[in-house]
Amino acid sequence: MLTALKEIINPNTIINYDTASNVLKLKEEGIDSKVAVLHISHIPKDALAFTLDHQPKKDAQKYKQLSLYVSSTNNTGVNKGCDLIVLWQENKKNKALVFDLKSDRPKASATEKQLNNSELFLNYLISMAKEHYGKSNGIFEINKAIVTTNPRGVNKRATYQPNTQQINRHSYKVQNVNPSSSRSAKISFRQLVTV
Repeated sequence: MLTALKEIINPNTIINYDTASNVLKLKEEGIDSKVAVLHISHIPKDALAFTLDHQPKKDAQKYKQLSLYVSSTNNTGVNKGCDLIVLWQENKKNKALVFDLKSDRPKASATEKQLNNSELFLNYLISMAKEHYGKSNGIFEINKAIVTTNPRGVNKRATYQPNTQQINRHSYKVQNVNPSSSRSAKISFRQLVTV
């Protein structure tokens, strides 16, 4: 299944990592990002990593949306993609991590929509592998997670606000990191996935 997906996914979006040390360097290009490089250790052996947030300096317009068949001006979230998807096999089971890096104040509803939209797109890719490559083992256990620089987590308020809409925060993991002065941080892959 991973071989088929690697053939389907645009090679420009694949994130190569150090297979000897199993460390992936996720780079965040945004000038307002508190973490420019996130070092993710313990990446599973033979994993496939790619981004749905590819932002090349050349041809940036091509990657503004997840599909050219979706309106690029739609602002409801259909074009939102996450920073990283990792696919791997463990005990003969297909697994996936849908992941995004957030800075200080991630909004729970927008974050959930972004992760869910990325999961939908991943399921589309898996469906294509099943259809065009005859892959019948296309069931993936999908984990979703974010890393934030906010030590309080996602949308945690200091005071009770009864009229504020509550979001089910249990659909994805939230981990906190403290960036260094060089805007880098470290986290273990194991902290991002459900064991």
